[in-house]
Amino acid sequence: MSFLNKVYNWFLSNYIKVIVFLIILIGIYGVYLYFFFINQKKDQTSGDLFLNFYNTYSEINFNEQLFKDTFDKISQIDDSSIYIVMLKSINAKEFVKNEDLDKALIELSNAREILDSKNQNFSFLKEIINLRMANIFIVLEDLESAKNILEAPFSTNLANKLILQGDILTKENKFIEAKQKYNQALEKTGNESQKKLINLKISTLVK
Repeated sequence: MSFLNKVYNWFLSNYIKVIVFLIILIGIYGVYLYFFFINQKKDQTSGDLFLNFYNTYSEINFNEQLFKDTFDKISQIDDSSIYIVMLKSINAKEFVKNEDLDKALIELSNAREILDSKNQNFSFLKEIINLRMANIFIVLEDLESAKNILEAPFSTNLANKLILQGDILTKENKFIEAKQKYNQALEKTGNESQKKLINLKISTLVK
């Protein structure tokens, strides 16, 4: 009982400090909840805007005005949103389709810059962006830039990375090394269509 009496007496002499502390603690928690729900609301709004655009999107029917409107609205909410990354990726695809590879690289580079500021939860998306950039550099015959991008670590898209490395070696007439990369890709992939593509690449190598 002596311990409880001490606690009780301490509380009586410090109850104002205790109450102030609790009020501050509740206030901090309230501010945290406010910004948490605000951010949740922003993400939901951005997601709804993106889905509204994406549900109308197709490669043969790219609504440029709807894309611009969607991009502008999401940018006003959060210009580093993951939905901005996906919109830039879609726009890059359109630039590639129209053979404007320089603009495609700019869009993909900007998208990757946003992803660099994010945590590892989006590493798979960064891998896709890197693969697309590397592929464009290969088409442009900028093999060193493609090599530099493919030096980044890959986990979920390792087979695709190996294929592109094989393509680079093929362009450099290093056919033995290219075949090694393609064979490594065969070991990594479980996709039958991709295996057929890899075997086709191997079959066309100069002996």
